[in-house]
Parts: sequence; structure tokens; C-alpha cells
Amino acid sequence: MIQGQKNTEANYRAVMLDSSSSLKDFSLDRKKYHRKYILNETIEEKDTAAANMGRLVETILMEPELFEEKFFLSCCASAPTGLMLEFVEALYRVTRDATDESGNVSRNFESLSKEAYDISSFKIKYEAVINKFVGSDAELYYHEIRKVRTNNLTVVTSLDVTMAEKIVETLKRSSVTSPIVNTVDSVRYTVINQLQVEDYVVFYHNFKSMMDKVIVDHEEETIQVYDLKCTWNVENFFEEYYLYRRAYIQAYLYKKAAEHLASIEGTEYHGYTVLNPRFIVCDSANYYSPLVYTLSNEDMLDAEQGFEYKGRTYPGVEGLIRSLKWATDNNIWEISEENFLCDGVINIRTQWK
Repeated sequence: MIQGQKNTEANYRAVMLDSSSSLKDFSLDRKKYHRKYILNETIEEKDTAAANMGRLVETILMEPELFEEKFFLSCCASAPTGLMLEFVEALYRVTRDATDESGNVSRNFESLSKEAYDISSFKIKYEAVINKFVGSDAELYYHEIRKVRTNNLTVVTSLDVTMAEKIVETLKRSSVTSPIVNTVDSVRYTVINQLQVEDYVVFYHNFKSMMDKVIVDHEEETIQVYDLKCTWNVENFFEEYYLYRRAYIQAYLYKKAAEHLASIEGTEYHGYTVLNPRFIVCDSANYYSPLVYTLSNEDMLDAEQGFEYKGRTYPGVEGLIRSLKWATDNNIWEISEENFLCDGVINIRTQWK
């Protein structure tokens, strides 16, 4: 099934298929994959400030009408930061774990806050932390996230929204990104935001993808996929994001999704050439100019087969799918196929690819 409609994120997440995100999770932490996608446990994601800003920028730029479905505007002038944010997040988690389905909390605040204090990295005394917390914006923020996270909303402040709006304006004005983000539907172009492609096959495994922006050029008969990233280090995107967060998996699967779209007979895109995906990268603090990162055919081959960079091996999509299939078929998650076949005894210098 192919969807290009807006307001489909909830439906997309409900489709039980692997995606670039789940394959990335498997590549980095098979235990997390097993818990989240096989056992269907709720895993609390550690969203970074840059990641949240990226979602906010993406929504304001591409789907402003969906703001209230994704975000809750905090009454706080600014969210807590540093150690206080760490304490608030810990307090939220221990409170959530002590809350039943009816919303009743089984422990008192002192017990919860002391556990949160022990989890946090505060070095000052517990009493000093509580004095700073009670009656402050941090306490208000704590009550807000308790209220809205159960509805899958992200709490943002007015400062966050203002910054996101500035980043959007930068993207629209930049000579590098404006030709992309300002392109609209016309006789020549079809522009689709948050395009879903479901149930496409890569190495005999079914996937789904939701692509940020797809621009179809009917004159050139090409399909170009773009993914928006918001980072704290725009000019070091390759090492800090593309490699570290394994975004090459996403790029590879996005191209395969678009190729599936172009392969369906009877559609207006049938037979179009799918170009290699591109990353639009903006600065979460709106200081550095946005950049567009392109991928070569060699990059796409690396993403498929795996590669080395500065002595470190990055697994390719083909090998990851093979490993995932073995784990799924055998219901073995605590050890890789290679180490299983070696009975858990391997040479210290052996590197499996």
C-alpha cells in the first residue's frame, strides 16, 4: 500500500513492518529491538534537544496544521536544563512506573523524589535540590510531561517554537536550501511531504518508510527524496550523525522505497528514475548555515554491503537484514549468528561483518 496523505503518522506507526529506524535499532542494540518490536514493550526514547528541535522544525515547515497533534506548548518560559532536567526526567520515569492504569500513584512524593535524586548526577544535598525544584518552572514542567506524554505529545516551550520558526525562515531564505523547501506543486513538480510507502521488499524482507519530502520532476522524470536533519554540528554531519546514528541505513531504504513507488505500473511515476537521497541539515541553534549532503552511487553501495571508516566497521543493510532474519527465525536475540556458530568462542581480533 502506498500513501502520500498528510496526518498519517499514527497509522504509519501502527503498521507492523520493519523500517529504517527499527533496522538501525537492531544494528546498535538487538536487545532493544527484541523488547520494542518483538515483545512490544514500551521503550522510553532518550530524545535529545536537537532531535526534538528537528521534529518541531519539520512540523512547522511541512505540516504546521499538525502542531497540536504532536506538541504541547508549555506554560514555562523555558524548559529545565542540565542536572535539573536530568532530575525532572528521572522523577517522571519513577512516577510513571509507580502509576497504575487508573492514574493512581502508589508512592508518596518524598519516596519518588529521593529515588530520582539518586538516579540523577546532583552532588548537592537532596534537600537543596528539592528547594530548587518546588515552586519552580521545573516542577511545572514535570507536571506537564506527566500529563501529555501518555498522549504521545512532546512538551515544547515558546522559546523552542520561536527558535524553530527562525530555523524555518533560514531554510526558506538560504540559497542552498530555498530551492528545495520552497518548491510547490506545479505542472512540472509534484511535492509530497511525509510520503508513506509500505510493504516494499528489500532482500526478501518487507519494510515501510515515511520520507520527509519527495519532489517528483515530471519534466526530467526523476524522483528525489530529501530527509531533514537538525543537529548541533552541521559541518560534521558525516561523522556525528550519518555514521554515529547510522543514517546511511535510512538513505538506502528510502531509495528502495522510492524505487518501489516508481515500479508500480499504472501510476504517474512509473518508470521514473530515482535519484540518490539527500539530507537537508540545519543547525539546532540556528547559527551555522544549513547544508545539503548528497550521496554517490559508491555511498549507496557502501550502505548496502557495509564499509570501514577510520578503523571502524559499519554493517551494511544486506548483512543486517540477514542477521535479523536469523534472529527472528530462530528466536535467538542474546547472541549473533556468527558467535552462535562459534559456540561463543572467538579470536579476540576477529571482526565479524
